[in-house]
Amino acid sequence: MTFNFLFSTYIFAILGTRTLLWFYPKHAPKVGDFQLHHYMYGLCLGALYLLISSPILLALGVALFVDELPLFFIFKGWNWPDNHWKQYHSWQSLVFIAIVSILGYFLLKGY
Repeated sequence: MTFNFLFSTYIFAILGTRTLLWFYPKHAPKVGDFQLHHYMYGLCLGALYLLISSPILLALGVALFVDELPLFFIFKGWNWPDNHWKQYHSWQSLVFIAIVSILGYFLLKGY
């Protein structure tokens, strides 16, 4: 598996998630008072990568995590209001993801 294939998987995971949530903005399920967000699924996929060692799991997990990372900085923590769709789809969020993705590509490509 090449690095470019894994990076493409990462990009398509972000684009797919963003497209799905643009057309179907659905809130994450709740378990009691705890609301699951897709960055948590990304962390679980990253942990699963440590057990299975499948790079695709890591690419998908990082993509899901990076996709919601801007909201952490916008809301200064992981506790977001239910109506966070405006911030999720904001240009600041998109620019942040683009910068992190480009930096990550060039940093990892050097290794």
